[in-house]
Amino acid sequence: MKLKDIGEFGFIDRVSPLGLIRADGVVKGIGDDCAVVSLEGSDYLLVTTDLMVERVHFMIDWTSPEVLGAKALAVNLSDIAACGGRPRDAFISLAIPDHLDVEWLDGFYRGMSDLARQYRVNILGGDTTKSKSDLIINLAVTGLVGRDEILLRNTANVNDVIALTGPTGEAAAGCSILTNSPDLPDHIAQPLVRAHLSPRPHVKEGRFLAQSHACTAAIDVSDGLSSDLAHLCKDSNLAAIIYEQDIPVGDNLIEAAHMMGMDPLEWVLNGGEDYVLLTAIMPEMWSLVKEQAISNGFNIIQIGKFVQGRGIQLVGDSGRSEELEPKGWDHFK
Repeated sequence: MKLKDIGEFGFIDRVSPLGLIRADGVVKGIGDDCAVVSLEGSDYLLVTTDLMVERVHFMIDWTSPEVLGAKALAVNLSDIAACGGRPRDAFISLAIPDHLDVEWLDGFYRGMSDLARQYRVNILGGDTTKSKSDLIINLAVTGLVGRDEILLRNTANVNDVIALTGPTGEAAAGCSILTNSPDLPDHIAQPLVRAHLSPRPHVKEGRFLAQSHACTAAIDVSDGLSSDLAHLCKDSNLAAIIYEQDIPVGDNLIEAAHMMGMDPLEWVLNGGEDYVLLTAIMPEMWSLVKEQAISNGFNIIQIGKFVQGRGIQLVGDSGRSEELEPKGWDHFK
């Protein structure tokens, strides 16, 4: 049997039971955005790690070292945000090929440090080694979250509102533009390319939702809306109904899709790497949460609700419902 036969998440399911050797202090192990460990006092410790491999996760000639360094940290901060946490410390390990010079590495660390400063994150260590071919980046980030604020994937409830803290699909559109080099006007192409190369971790939004005590579950949209919603449904043992007319789709994405002969919904539903938060909100608290979010400087968009059952139903603009198959990113499939 090959990894492509079971996929990334089938592999995770196989190895998860082997990881918990000592259960004391472990609130959540393999399977969520962060591992959650109990500490003395009122906080949980959050730990997350992300691996980025050249030619799998990024093309080194698409961007500057500063932008790549910031993205490497941003994707980890997004995991902390998904759990409602406050990011604390980062540890970076690199496998460095011969073709990268010291000045390039200086820029990479400078970009990472600039983003770390925005979120008051220390970069405290890691490891370096030689790579015989491609650049390999691994970051681990810790965070803290109050015991009564933790956001997980397995705690959504029937009738909870499904909501996003931002649009999806723009990063995938940007990646497609970088890959295919279509003839698009800069005012359409550049914002989409920036969405792919320079994602913003929704730490502020995650903290707001955690402190609202109205958010019952959350995940960051890294693999694609369809796949990450499927994770929430599976872990919470629920089904979902989402409405096409309510899913946010930007004008630039629509124009790019039209000019490239693409279906914009393919990017929106299955693209990934948006790093917005997909959340479950108590229905009786929804209006207040939306109002308070706007007063805090960001929007939160209702796209559906959780229901009993299995699977995801997508209700189209015509009112017709069809089952939505998760088709987001899977490393091995």
